[in-house]
Amino acid sequence: MQKRILEGIAGLGLLAVLPACSSQKETVATENIYEVARTMSVETKQEKDSQLLSRSVTIPQLQIDAQSVYGRMITYITPDEELLPTVSVEKLDAYIDFPAGNVQINPKYGNNRAELAKLEEQLKPLLQSGNGKIKKIRITGYASPDGNTKANEQLAGNRAIQFKNYLQKQFHLPNDGLITVDWVGEDWEGLQRLIVGSDKKYSSRVLSIFQLTDDPDSRRKQIKAIDNGAVYKDIEKSFFSRLRRMELAVETESETVSVNDPQLIEKVYNQPDKVSLQDFFRVAALYRPGTEQYREIYEVAAYTYPTCKVAQLNAAAAALSQGDKESARYFFQQVNGDPRAYNNLGVLSLMDGDKENAAGYFRKYLPQNPRIARENLNYLE
Repeated sequence: MQKRILEGIAGLGLLAVLPACSSQKETVATENIYEVARTMSVETKQEKDSQLLSRSVTIPQLQIDAQSVYGRMITYITPDEELLPTVSVEKLDAYIDFPAGNVQINPKYGNNRAELAKLEEQLKPLLQSGNGKIKKIRITGYASPDGNTKANEQLAGNRAIQFKNYLQKQFHLPNDGLITVDWVGEDWEGLQRLIVGSDKKYSSRVLSIFQLTDDPDSRRKQIKAIDNGAVYKDIEKSFFSRLRRMELAVETESETVSVNDPQLIEKVYNQPDKVSLQDFFRVAALYRPGTEQYREIYEVAAYTYPTCKVAQLNAAAAALSQGDKESARYFFQQVNGDPRAYNNLGVLSLMDGDKENAAGYFRKYLPQNPRIARENLNYLE
């Protein structure tokens, strides 16, 4: 032990002070050397501490540290609901001709061949789409308001059912509830729209009957009385064929697009109007909140979809994280009153030097996220 200490002292250049005397004197000298070494060690530590303290004071890190603190206080919204698959509805119409009282679909009758070919051209891409899947097809049958109201309702229903059978067979669709059937019967609302959009001289007289009564038989009787039936015959010729139709509402559910697709990322920057809101969120999720890339994606999303509050809130948060207060203010204005903005409005107030206003926003944010609100209030203290 003594030897190791002496070797250490020799390293400090102190071994030369050792006197050549008796062992007792050597012991005293050795003790004195221990004291010198201890004193020097303490002084050296104090000097180093003084240098470290002096160095931390002279380096101007206040602004960097402040922005780092703000960054830890900012909150971002995870758009869980917006990431759900998107359901879109495509409306298609098929004007099918039937012999009087008949319900079977005959491709050779009337204009059916052309009409069914047009329907197939519109429906096939939806059924074969690689970007989504068919969720539901709703068929609604409509009849023109001629003849008997009750009979027309039954006719519309039976024709819609037969049209469903035709679609299942023609497109090899399963009979598992994918296709649902409904019917309206006489389409008086459709007739009213057609007459309003026409230039017929009798329009005002017919439309006044629509306002007087909702009863279909009464309407039909009064219209037939106009000009001894001439008006009704012209309506029958001009409009009834456009009311007898099958209306299809095709619901498709989009699949998640791979965010690693370079074409999608390129679209975000070069063709943002062709990028869905969901894809914006998926691309943004590739980057850590607070990074410049995250900010860029959300700013483009906010300008492309100005009514989306999630995009506006995250764009504001991202701007704050970069110290851009003015951009943050702009995006906050788009979501005025949204309680999810309170925490970050508090951070903005703190960056402005208004601690009182910041504390008020943090307290208002307590119901949204008590833990974060309390942590940020503690920062103020």
